[in-house]
Amino acid sequence: MTRPGQRTVVLGSVLAAAVVELMPWRPAVLVALAGLWLVLGAPAWLCRRIATRIVSTREAQWLLGLGFAVLAAMAAALIVNTVLPWFGVSRPLTTGSLAVAQTLTAGALAFLDRRLTGASPPVRGPRWMPVRDVAPVAVLGVLALVVAVAGAIRLNNGFTGATSLVALFLIAALLGLLAVQAGRYGDGVIAFGILCAATALLLLTSLRGWYITGHDIQREFLLFQLTSAKGYWDISGYPDAYNACLSITLLPASLAQLTALPGAAIFKAVLPMLFAAAPVAVYRTTRNLTGKRISLLAAICFLAFPTFFTDMPFLGRQEIAFLLLGCAVLALSDRTAPRRARRIAFTVLFAGIVLSHYSTTYVLIGVLVLGKLASGVVRVVPPLRRRLAERAPKESADFVVWPMIGIAVLCSALWTGPVTGTWQQLQHTAAATARDLFHPDQVQRGSSDTAYSIFSSARVSPQQRLHDYADSTRARAGGEPPMALHAAAAQVAPADALPLTAAGSALNQLGVDVPRVNGLLRTLCADGLQVLLLVGLAGTLIATATVFRPTHDLFVLAAGGLGVLAAEIALPQLSVDYGLLRTFQQGLFGFAPFIAMGSVWALSWLRQWRMPAATAVSLLLFLDLTGALPRLFGGYPAQLQLDNAGQYYDIYYAHPQERAALAWLEQHTAAHRIQSDRYTLSRLQTLIDGRPGDDIYPTLVQPGSFVLLGYPAVRKDEVTVFYQGDLVTYRYPLRFLDATKNKVYSSNGTSVYR
Repeated sequence: MTRPGQRTVVLGSVLAAAVVELMPWRPAVLVALAGLWLVLGAPAWLCRRIATRIVSTREAQWLLGLGFAVLAAMAAALIVNTVLPWFGVSRPLTTGSLAVAQTLTAGALAFLDRRLTGASPPVRGPRWMPVRDVAPVAVLGVLALVVAVAGAIRLNNGFTGATSLVALFLIAALLGLLAVQAGRYGDGVIAFGILCAATALLLLTSLRGWYITGHDIQREFLLFQLTSAKGYWDISGYPDAYNACLSITLLPASLAQLTALPGAAIFKAVLPMLFAAAPVAVYRTTRNLTGKRISLLAAICFLAFPTFFTDMPFLGRQEIAFLLLGCAVLALSDRTAPRRARRIAFTVLFAGIVLSHYSTTYVLIGVLVLGKLASGVVRVVPPLRRRLAERAPKESADFVVWPMIGIAVLCSALWTGPVTGTWQQLQHTAAATARDLFHPDQVQRGSSDTAYSIFSSARVSPQQRLHDYADSTRARAGGEPPMALHAAAAQVAPADALPLTAAGSALNQLGVDVPRVNGLLRTLCADGLQVLLLVGLAGTLIATATVFRPTHDLFVLAAGGLGVLAAEIALPQLSVDYGLLRTFQQGLFGFAPFIAMGSVWALSWLRQWRMPAATAVSLLLFLDLTGALPRLFGGYPAQLQLDNAGQYYDIYYAHPQERAALAWLEQHTAAHRIQSDRYTLSRLQTLIDGRPGDDIYPTLVQPGSFVLLGYPAVRKDEVTVFYQGDLVTYRYPLRFLDATKNKVYSSNGTSVYR
């Protein structure tokens, strides 16, 4: 079929889907399919055709098509939300208006595609993937997905994590199959396998709990509920930086209206499945520079980093921002496509990041600025300039130029300033950072995440952190704590570790200290990633081999990322506000190719076995960091995706008993103040009216208030606080409550004091 014919068919299907949306009687399955096609499917297909003028490979074109489709959905909903109220429509975010908006968006994309029709970069790779190659990858990939979903459901029903553990080994087997058969499989097959592996890994975590489970996702879901209930996104109704992220307000609201899917399903399944394309972008970016096996190592590195599967499923706004960032880096790395078109695409995608997540935007601006400075150094120093000329003779100018950075800064300033007025977080960070710079005697402790850096000497114990927190509560309370607190001072709770399994006990009998080995492996993994990154960057400057030829722009992007990480280590407030581990995950879009190549160079002494050895090391790293090996042997803290235990389970998993206690409170408290710890309130915030007190440290408990103790406080006498970028769990002095208040409600997992 000709290109105009294909365009006509797609537009016809869009109109048919819009008709389904507007029908008075709408079958659920048909509506879900029609909505997904309107919001994501058709725009992605049309944008993929436009992307043929931007990137030169089929996988990259589909990835950019998906990224642009997500951005188009946010833009369409924003236009509807802005324009219709001018005509007296108080609830613009309805099914009808959004269906019409998505139809018009598809028409605009088709028009743009027709205007751009002409010469485009050649497309490499086969149009269809061979069945004999796809079949084993598809079978193993689908099996991993099914077992991952089943594992999460079984855990939610109170069973063991054995099924989830099997899912992790199936994911590792899938990645191993891709590595072994990389020479035979095409890029499309490998990309499909990575997508299946990433989706299964994310769903293991995101599907935990029958309610919304996680940290930031709790407030994200609350803002989505407010937007959906009003049928209108209004930043003034909840002036918060979270509410300025269209990725968690207008995008899911549009999906919910047009697909009729529950909001929880969108946050727990649809957003993680979109983010699963990010490691595919890492593979394709690296593939633009080197062979398939090294590119697969880079994708495994991105997947295996703990933030990917422990925290990103709870960060819907950052999931979407990272998807767009992966597409932007992909456009940057494709040397065969026209630079002007790639620069335009990069700038447009950056604007989408601005709409999606504020901290990803700020970190990326810092990376680009520091990268430009690093590029200036590379181009000025004669040996480095000669090396650049030898390795990339056509790269006489940087891909990222100052006007592009200026546009990004302007977009961010306008969005967080006049449009949404949510610049307070940035202002607070800037003020605290300036204090750290100019008043070193007042510097606060940074996040303990900095201890993972091989360049950091910061080691703040949990007890020190709790002591600092206790001092801060005294300052907030305006005096000394009650005498009852002196008699039952709070102490840090020891970390719970899983008992040794049969396999772990067998090793223990052989003289192997399993808990110590587990801790040592984690430390080696953290240090090893950093060392391999440095080896990869240094090797790029001095090596003469042609197997890995990174672009100058990707090299300076990685250098800029290192600069941002160094700034977070040196300036404590940055690590507290933006999180070192999340910054490193963001940096992996540029770091991963160099880490993968660094692992090959580090094992070059094995000669022809260096690539199998690097693959084996990467899979071992994957199994250890995802918790498979620690869970297999025991002697390590439980992880949410594998057990109904552990710190994340205690503070983020909502229990029916807590919801019942909150319902009782709403009937009996009237105007009385409710106090609870931060994480119990976080688990229940979608059900709470108003803003109750989010701390129950004895110093801050108010006379006459109701105190709600959540599941971990009742079952384990433990409460967790978030202070200076860290989670600190301490033994709650229940004697204090018994001495000062009366217990008025109790259930199997929740108590209320008055």
